[in-house]
Amino acid sequence: MFSIFKSNSQNIFFGEYKKPALLQKLEEYQKPNGQTWEWLGFYIEYDHHYSATPLDVIPFAGTGGDGIHFGFLTDFGTAKDLSNAPIVCVSPSNDPPIKLVAKNLTDFLGLVVTIGQAEFLDEDYKTEEEIKTRLQEWDEVSEVDWKGNPLPKDEIRQMKQRTAEIQQGRVLLGKVLKGQFQIDPMTSVSQYIKDLRDLRKKEITIETSDDIGIKYLTEKLIIDGFDYSIKDSNIVKDYLDKASEAKRLKFYRDATYHYILSNDYDNDIKKLIIEALKKDGYKREAQILEKKY
Repeated sequence: MFSIFKSNSQNIFFGEYKKPALLQKLEEYQKPNGQTWEWLGFYIEYDHHYSATPLDVIPFAGTGGDGIHFGFLTDFGTAKDLSNAPIVCVSPSNDPPIKLVAKNLTDFLGLVVTIGQAEFLDEDYKTEEEIKTRLQEWDEVSEVDWKGNPLPKDEIRQMKQRTAEIQQGRVLLGKVLKGQFQIDPMTSVSQYIKDLRDLRKKEITIETSDDIGIKYLTEKLIIDGFDYSIKDSNIVKDYLDKASEAKRLKFYRDATYHYILSNDYDNDIKKLIIEALKKDGYKREAQILEKKY
């Protein structure tokens, strides 16, 4: 489960972006059959691309559960430095599948240390008590099986021992992040995420179906959404040919929300989007869509 990407694939995943120094340190700490970030519920890997993953997201970590992964939101090149790019959580089986979770990579790590499991960022919390309760439920060891029958004492003992190891591991990784990475826990996760999303709503200039929006370098725009029930490739091509750049950006983002851009599904539309992305200069996004979806 814990694997490192091959360095010769970096251009495919990052395009012209430089990998942040903090991300490189996280990757260097994670070693096959050795040190990992498993106790905090994530691992560094870049090849996470589902049909719901926005094209302007550069994935950097996964959880190993239900395809949940995290990535840098580039806003189609508006983010000039990935160190300061917003972090989103992509959860392919949820609706909506994309959530804004952190201002940058540093804050993402602070949130994970605070809540104890990266996967919990796919959930919404109103209070810090809800987070503590969620972690207690996660760590709870059941003494009966799914039918309600008592489990063998040795099995219960082993599960409790494993849970204790995980809890100790969280504490250890918290110390590692604080000492080696200068990462501190968050004071309030729920308030932080609320403030982050409220600010994002004010900053976006193009609204999108995932409620994340796009920061486009103009004033706020009112753009009617494309009718994604249309599967006629001629109509889609005509729209992309005539649409403004802002309309195409909205189309690209919403397409991963409404179409299934993978082989054997909306393949003709996928090809049209690849060509349109190339014409607009989005080489990384076009290559990712062509090779990874």
